[in-house]
Amino acid sequence: MDHNPSNLTTHTSLPSRSEFDDEGYLQLYPDIANGVSLGTIESGWQHFEKAGFAEGRLWVAKADPFAGLNRNISAHDEMFIGNEPHYFDVGESALHLIEVALLSARRQRSTIMRILDLPCGHGRVMRFLQKGFPAAQLTACDLNQSGVEFCAATFGALPVVSSEVIEEIPLQGAFDLIWCGSLLTHLSEEKCAAFIRLFQKLLDQRGILIFTTHGRHCERELAAGKNPHGITDQQIAELLLGYRQKGFGYVDYSAQSAYGFSLAHPSFVTAQLIDHPGWRLLGYLETGWDNRQDVIYLQKRFIRPEAKNGTIR
Repeated sequence: MDHNPSNLTTHTSLPSRSEFDDEGYLQLYPDIANGVSLGTIESGWQHFEKAGFAEGRLWVAKADPFAGLNRNISAHDEMFIGNEPHYFDVGESALHLIEVALLSARRQRSTIMRILDLPCGHGRVMRFLQKGFPAAQLTACDLNQSGVEFCAATFGALPVVSSEVIEEIPLQGAFDLIWCGSLLTHLSEEKCAAFIRLFQKLLDQRGILIFTTHGRHCERELAAGKNPHGITDQQIAELLLGYRQKGFGYVDYSAQSAYGFSLAHPSFVTAQLIDHPGWRLLGYLETGWDNRQDVIYLQKRFIRPEAKNGTIR
């Protein structure tokens, strides 16, 4: 790696871990790299934090990973709780997941011209869709009208206010890509299935759907009494019972109806929710989003127009 001299840095105070280029530091100091390879030093950052900084060693600053990103965060964004690096990391990770799906489907980024983000919230992911697919037409859909309006004004998205009745959501296809992060994680089995059907209807031929669920990781946390997600011990017991009996569990949040917390085992998702000849399963990545939610990649199969018997491939 050739380092731009402007990236070689000294600092009067210890930099943050996110600013520090570990690989660059090891290339600057072969002795530290040798220690890492031998296992006597944990990492370049570990050495710099404990000794290198005090020794006045140079370090390499990471390039800004969010250069060119619209960083305008709505004051009404419920997903932003003051931790800007984590907020942006979660949004960026969605873009990386989408890139994996494109590779699996053998689709070029340039072929993705219409994208649906549902639920869009206030654009935690949409800002990265805008950066990653600058030529695409984005559609922002959510029950939260404030979020939809913010995405339209900030990212140039087509605004669509959703409906609690899934069949009445005023969306029109055909989309090349649908991102659905953290929606089915809060819905009953019936509503999850209804959204999967809707997404298949809205996708263009060979279009890609990416959605997330709570799976085995969340089940283990709940069983261990960790991260209750706003549900009571009694509700957790009910949720786990349903999950262990059939592979899917759901409970309403106490203050709401028809919206709560769901658990879906991978076997249930593949055998029940997406077991349809019109879907091609591209991948299933447990805890792939924010180290918590499972990620499912699907592609709508191509139906030959001339095939009277509905042949697909």
